[in-house]
Amino acid sequence: MSLSGQKPPGRLVPSALTTLPRGAGGSGDGSDERAVPPASGAEPPGTPLQEIVRDLFAEAIGVPRRTVHADSDFFRLGGHPAAAARLLARARRVLGAGLDDRALHEAPTPARFAAAAGERPAAATGPAGAPAGAFDGEGSAVLPLRLRGALNAGALQEALGDVGHRHGALRNSRLGSAGTRLRALAAGDHLLELTLPADLVDLWSHTPLAAELALAYRARAAGRPPRWEGPVPEAAPRARAGDLAPTVPPGSRPAPADARVGRLALDWDAGLHQRLARLAAAQGATLFMVVHAALAALLTRLGAGPAITVAAPVPARDSAALRRAVGPYGRVLALSVDTSGDPAFTALLRRVRAADLAAYRAGTAALARPGGIALSVLADSGEAYEAAGLTVRAAPPLLPLRAAALGLILTERHTPAGAPAGIAVTAAYQYDAVGETAAAHLTGQLAALLEAALDTPAAALSRLNGGARPPLAPAGTGKHTAPSPTRRPAPAAVPVAG
Repeated sequence: MSLSGQKPPGRLVPSALTTLPRGAGGSGDGSDERAVPPASGAEPPGTPLQEIVRDLFAEAIGVPRRTVHADSDFFRLGGHPAAAARLLARARRVLGAGLDDRALHEAPTPARFAAAAGERPAAATGPAGAPAGAFDGEGSAVLPLRLRGALNAGALQEALGDVGHRHGALRNSRLGSAGTRLRALAAGDHLLELTLPADLVDLWSHTPLAAELALAYRARAAGRPPRWEGPVPEAAPRARAGDLAPTVPPGSRPAPADARVGRLALDWDAGLHQRLARLAAAQGATLFMVVHAALAALLTRLGAGPAITVAAPVPARDSAALRRAVGPYGRVLALSVDTSGDPAFTALLRRVRAADLAAYRAGTAALARPGGIALSVLADSGEAYEAAGLTVRAAPPLLPLRAAALGLILTERHTPAGAPAGIAVTAAYQYDAVGETAAAHLTGQLAALLEAALDTPAAALSRLNGGARPPLAPAGTGKHTAPSPTRRPAPAAVPVAG
């Protein structure tokens, strides 16, 4: 969701836990199961609008995004009157909200500022039956945790029991139980794999799981039960069905409920990533919005327009307690945009920004039905959580894919300094609906259209030919020459919603 191209904060970290820099180890002294939380709180934003405000705070003050959390006070971060003026001017343009000059003093944190800018709590999560953040019909999610250091198996067993009692999704996650496996990779290096029902977790559960397991392990290694930050909160009720069907890829075919799902892994280089980040910042948008606009333009060019709807999983964790919870606390928005009139790409991006922001703000925004096209943007992550001589880090998950004909998952990589370093693209497709050749072709066309839009952002959609690249053609025929995707494991990632 970057407005500046800086690296987003990697993990949803409970304020009771310390975060170690990449590659660091724990102290191992077991002196207390809870670290002293920072004065400003340490939970990154839990809603799309909070993420955008977080970016605006970082941009105005000139600090890395990873240092700004949901409850970070603008002025304690180093904000001064000139920075406050810059922030308010930028926020009025980006958010389109009527914010007076006192807004920042009355709401000095991203969470409170987002509420002042019109954000409302989600009236419903889900929809049920199409798990928020899940992208195919398989029924289980595998959330692996990498454990490095001297492992106390007894403390781990007790810690798993603790988090199981705390979170319903983890109730059966004990060593030796079905779905829980601990593998030794090397001396002092283990992989704990937790297989959970997909309808009990969402894309935003992996990191709270790592954080809370580390907290519980640290306590048990010291011979004490963990002290939690409070009870697991109740979220909004889950909707039983979606409101709008996402646009289907032109040329795709109906697929059975148990359709097989394939995946292609491709790579967009750092140069493209940097240019996308710059365009997003210049247009007051996010990287997700830029790709959303390009995808809408592509589907229109392929004959699906002019009303294009994309399924987009976003978090609905508007409180600190929800940001620490393991469970289905996200929603799959149906983001719709009108591409009629052959607009310039920048004009279409403004339409997308308005539509996306309206959906982010509304607690009653339309939810997506299964099927069609889905789009998600994630951010790489590398923080580890100290746990009595052990470090706990979320490893790349295996998430079931929401029942979409084609799901596009973009994972941003960043340098240690936070600069854009490339985007890993996963195209997940239903064999019977789209097929590998058409999925690869459509993904390649999306990259070509983005390149063309970056070259001439003011050009009308009909003139975005992508230079000498292959012409746009319908998907689903199986007659196109597919690019040669790089097949490799996806990097560890956390969602950046919208």
